[in-house]
Amino acid sequence: MIDSFSELREILKTGKIPEDISNVSEPCHRRLLDALQNSPGSGDIVSLVRHVLRREDAKQGGSSATTLLVSCKPPFPNRSIWESASITVLREDKEHYLISARPWQPEWLDLADQYPPDAPLFREENRRNYEPVSGDPFLQLMKLDKYSSSGQREAIRAVLTAPDNSTLIINLPTGAGKSLCAQLPALLNSRNNNGVSVVVVPTTALAIDQERALSKSSVHHATAYYSDDSVEGKERRAGIRDRIRAGTQSIIFTSPESLMGSLASSLYEAAKLGMLRYFIIDEAHMVEQWGDNFRTAFQEIPGLRRDLLRLNSFTTLLLTATLTESCLDTLETLFGKDLQVISAVQLRPEPAYWFKICESEEVRKQRLLEAVYHLPRPLIIYGAKVEDVENCKRELTRAGFKRCDLMTGKSTPQQRSQLITNLRSGKIDIVVATSAFGLGIDQSDVRAVIHVCIPETIDRFYQEVGRGGRDGKACMSLTLYTTEDSGIAEGLNDNSPITIELGLQRWQTMFYKKGTIGDGRFRVPIETPRSFQDKTIDKINNQNRAWNIRTLTLMNRANLIEIDSEEPPQKKKFESEEAYEAAWDLYQNSRSIRIRNECHLEKFIWESEVEPVRHQRQSWSHKNLQLMKEALKAKHCISEIFAQAYSIPSRHTPETRNSVIVSRACGGCPVCRRNGITPFPGIMPASRPVWQKPNFIPGKEIQRLLAGEKILLIFYDSLEQLNKFQRGRKLFKWLIEQGMKNIVISPEYNQFWKESSRTHNSFIFIFDSYEPVLMPRIPTLIFHPPGTPLPAKYLSNYSTSTTTRIILLPINTPDPDREDRLLINIFSGRYFKFDVFCTEVSI
Repeated sequence: MIDSFSELREILKTGKIPEDISNVSEPCHRRLLDALQNSPGSGDIVSLVRHVLRREDAKQGGSSATTLLVSCKPPFPNRSIWESASITVLREDKEHYLISARPWQPEWLDLADQYPPDAPLFREENRRNYEPVSGDPFLQLMKLDKYSSSGQREAIRAVLTAPDNSTLIINLPTGAGKSLCAQLPALLNSRNNNGVSVVVVPTTALAIDQERALSKSSVHHATAYYSDDSVEGKERRAGIRDRIRAGTQSIIFTSPESLMGSLASSLYEAAKLGMLRYFIIDEAHMVEQWGDNFRTAFQEIPGLRRDLLRLNSFTTLLLTATLTESCLDTLETLFGKDLQVISAVQLRPEPAYWFKICESEEVRKQRLLEAVYHLPRPLIIYGAKVEDVENCKRELTRAGFKRCDLMTGKSTPQQRSQLITNLRSGKIDIVVATSAFGLGIDQSDVRAVIHVCIPETIDRFYQEVGRGGRDGKACMSLTLYTTEDSGIAEGLNDNSPITIELGLQRWQTMFYKKGTIGDGRFRVPIETPRSFQDKTIDKINNQNRAWNIRTLTLMNRANLIEIDSEEPPQKKKFESEEAYEAAWDLYQNSRSIRIRNECHLEKFIWESEVEPVRHQRQSWSHKNLQLMKEALKAKHCISEIFAQAYSIPSRHTPETRNSVIVSRACGGCPVCRRNGITPFPGIMPASRPVWQKPNFIPGKEIQRLLAGEKILLIFYDSLEQLNKFQRGRKLFKWLIEQGMKNIVISPEYNQFWKESSRTHNSFIFIFDSYEPVLMPRIPTLIFHPPGTPLPAKYLSNYSTSTTTRIILLPINTPDPDREDRLLINIFSGRYFKFDVFCTEVSI
């Protein structure tokens, strides 16, 4: 095994690269060797060698600079290129250079001499302070035994205890494990090939990435549904649709557009069979950010969901790491005021933030290349526009960085999939991208994220920086911007909804051509021009359609209408192909709506109801850009700026809303460096149960034995009694089958429930201690061991008066209020002795 620097040193000295490098343990060593096997550019070699040297310096404590002997012949570059990466040539002979690497301390970055930007990255400093927490038995389905964070644990428990037809927002920090909150319940509730869950993702790259991650578990069929016109792609999509109709497609990742289009018929068929389990939107903040304008399908999703709920009960999950007050308002409008939020927001502690204005585009290009020479791999570079990204990629290639690739909105699914595969396998080191890349991509070891633009919102900036340090280790955010970038950001930010005048014109045209569906719903065409007089716009013009849909979504936000849905036409119901195509054309070119304000055609209603929505949307958008500009000014710790964006105040009217508290964290920013403040991680806030009355009822036998009471005591003589003939295990198994979901038991007695968890096709939550305020309000089994006092809260009805509790405890347990008497002698509620109970239930 090649697992030491000394062995790598020998490889570089001799130039004999081993064919098989899969057993090389240090990632930066493996990355360098892979590059040398595959014709790298000069920039690739010097930056990867620098990574090796600086990483070794960090591991050795930096007492003296590490040296390497490398060839001075191709593909290794000449002395001047080594110097471009702050690598000193200490000695030179006919065959070799002896080199060492210096810290990167660029003069153009403030305080870089005191805080070398690359030092924490090569040290791989751990910045994350939350640890994995003990898991519940059903995690074994995903080959896990722990939750990645307490926030993830509480979110998954909230999902599994959600009442019928409920909607839950899961607001967790990047890296805390949001994806599992959707995937695990979906798979748990579709075991035995019975159930379908749909996950809407904003990008094809994310769908592909989620499929890759899930393939490691028990899912063996395709799960990513995306456009691909190849024969294989068409067969893949057809197979997914067939499995959805049969109820055997346990989970599917798809785009809003595919959901509303080619997948809709299959989902209706599954709903009619009662097969839908979860309806999930990942990166749910995109419903507002993208749904208002260029991807209106995001805000049409609630209509489809609403119609599917008429056929099938299921839970709706909205996942995000960046929930703002504006976003929450939007989601409430579209998905219902009764939605709940479970939140544990801790700002990212991993990134250190560096900002620098550049006098010209040429200066920015020079500084970008300098950064790319010096920073560890992998890294991501973000630009504002496709042409910027393409130009950046060309400059990097020209400078000798061949191990890079780009991703934009123009990238095909095949290109996106290949890029993700290459990034994961270490075949590429640099991704140059627009915002089309990144959302939810879980590449854990990205050490640097560079922006060569001003992001148009603080949300976009935080999301993209969030691609770095997902393993909890230090990473760097570097923003290189020019004065021209401010105008570009303002242009991208100015996504004002349609004006009152034009919107009303479009609506009047659509509504006068409506058709009646029934059940109070209308079908309105979306291919119409904006007015009866407008003859210049082609009826099938995509931009015109998009403006009509924006008009409907704006009206929906203003409560003038409710966007609904209807089942797509089924080919089997039509006598001819022509009739079916005509019906499908009508379906695609119209939308189902329900009127919510009878004065919807009046201008005064648009002025009083729609205009405030437009104004609020603009205000939030401008605030988001202003916060980004505040970050560039560096007058406040960046954690204060992010906290402004993501804190949500409580509200009592019109509906009660709990506050969302943000735990501040900063891995380093200009203000903290100036003030000598070391990086601080913050603390993940604790989450409390969101459901006050989950729909969990104990089995009929338990209800009979409780006889209307909420607490039942079972007194045992000794542990020997429980272990005899495994009667304790049998009792636990019976109680779990009767619906006891919370199990409170010390780890040393886990043998009583472990066998039950393997055989019972359901879920249980395991707790070391009884904390009623923090536990789901569902039937609870408490095992109290001998030799310890009984806490009074076991018998208290505080905050859990509707929760069934069964307590298994020693027969000699004293009364918690008076030690001079036994509980069994004074307890006035329902109780049994162990043997009697076992006889009663035939154990």
